[in-house]
Amino acid sequence: MAATTWFRRNQKKLLGILVVFLMVIWGIGPAAEYMVPKPAVGEILGERITQEQFTNTATRWASIFFRDSKENAAQLVWRQMVLFRQAEKMGIFITKDELAQEIQNFFPVDPLAFADKDGYRRMLGSVFHLTEVQFEQTIKEYLLIRKLQYLLKSSIKITRDEALQRYIKENEKVKVKYAALEAKDFISHVETDEDEIKSFYTKYSERFPNAAEGTWGYKEPEKVKIEYIMARNDTVEQQINITDEEMHKYYEDKKELMFRKEAEDTSESKEKPEGKESDETSVSEFKPFDEVKGQIKNNLLLKERDAMVNKLIADADNDIYEDIDKEEFISFSKLAQKHGLSYVIPTNQNNGTNYFTKDELKEMIIDLPQFPQQVFDREINDPSPPLSSLEGRLIFRVIEKVDPHTPPYEEARDKAAGDLRYEKAFAETEKLAEKCLEIINQTSFEEGIKFIEEATGKIEIIETGYISRPGIISEDDDTEILEQERATIAETVFGLKVGGSAIAVEDKGEKTCYIVTLVDRKKVDPKKFEEDKVSIMTQYLMEKQLAFFTEWESWISKKAQLGKSKG
Repeated sequence: MAATTWFRRNQKKLLGILVVFLMVIWGIGPAAEYMVPKPAVGEILGERITQEQFTNTATRWASIFFRDSKENAAQLVWRQMVLFRQAEKMGIFITKDELAQEIQNFFPVDPLAFADKDGYRRMLGSVFHLTEVQFEQTIKEYLLIRKLQYLLKSSIKITRDEALQRYIKENEKVKVKYAALEAKDFISHVETDEDEIKSFYTKYSERFPNAAEGTWGYKEPEKVKIEYIMARNDTVEQQINITDEEMHKYYEDKKELMFRKEAEDTSESKEKPEGKESDETSVSEFKPFDEVKGQIKNNLLLKERDAMVNKLIADADNDIYEDIDKEEFISFSKLAQKHGLSYVIPTNQNNGTNYFTKDELKEMIIDLPQFPQQVFDREINDPSPPLSSLEGRLIFRVIEKVDPHTPPYEEARDKAAGDLRYEKAFAETEKLAEKCLEIINQTSFEEGIKFIEEATGKIEIIETGYISRPGIISEDDDTEILEQERATIAETVFGLKVGGSAIAVEDKGEKTCYIVTLVDRKKVDPKKFEEDKVSIMTQYLMEKQLAFFTEWESWISKKAQLGKSKG
């Protein structure tokens, strides 16, 4: 860590020395080439992808398809590169006619407009900031992906029997009676001693806890404390005033591309009563200024806001870089005051501290899925490059890191004791449920529940309405939906015969044993399937094709890794 800090503070001097040394040894050309390496950013289907190739593709695709995407643009573009390169490898190609047709579909204007090559190129430059070659290359890649998807999906079929089985499974419903034995209600019935608690702690001391999965553990994961400065979008917007003059200028500059009336509106406006001369002007071809004023104001506001936000955070980033040689680390709070930024040391809402695990960081900036990993990869006191989020642009810094560790028994003793009591209580519910099921099988459901009540007190018997299988949402009004924590009931009862009973165990989250019995089964009439067979099979086929393609895309993505290359 000390060596890394020293290097960062002295990197300008070292860089200068290295450049001079290389120029002396190799000459200016090779030295410059060394200082501007072109490493691979990743690998697709065994082929190394250079930074230049990726940047070129990312620029083109982001300009056309991902301009307003909230997802990580790099990952989105990478996925498209994987797909169109796979299409090329499979021998798929795009004809000139197909490309021309798709470009015309892209711009719903008079086809004659494409005859004006200069106007067409100006339009591409104005709308997408791309050349004709760049735009057409991107559309070609897009068509390759479309063809690949079509070929894959068209290879998937569905038979009548397969569709009928799924239809029956999705529409079959059952009615259930059950009683719940919750572990928390039996905690007072169990006892523990010190040796048991120590043994329980030792058994799980090197595991991380996971309440949702029902996993015990006392090892605490790595945690970080961070600070960040942010140029907030909402704060900057309050400082912007869009004038009528600016909006009128925008309207005049953009009306050819953005504010033309629909074809039908234009044709109607051109129809004149007989005997009257046409006095139409070019204005009639465009939407009135007042109609689009709100849209224009919003566009200008967003443009000016983004420019101001980028400048504010860029100025702060420049100050950070200029201070990198100094002994003391730059103060983020003073930096925020100087540039009018927000300064935050975030508080963990789960425990009230300023320390976060990687999973807890996911909730801090939800539109930056890569943020937790970026934080944990960062060294202490090493400011990040500027990042973009829905709230604004920010720079973060890790103040402190706490390594994974297991607290000593004395600190974890009370928690371990509580966990052990809960575990033993759950074991008691399982024993009671098994004994209850024996009695039910010999007598009746009600008699089995009475046995438990003699030991624990009154237990509620709940009878549901008709329920569907887990994960299936019925459109019938008489169908009851079980909450996720009771899904294990539905998973169990569909395998029973009417009148049969079983134990359904929920061993994750709130641990519970359910004693269940199947009251009734509403079977499916195959005639209803035959009546709507075409639409049902069409729907099932589309879903099967989508599921297949999603799985295939996941599989092919494993053959292409961004940021990894063998070279």
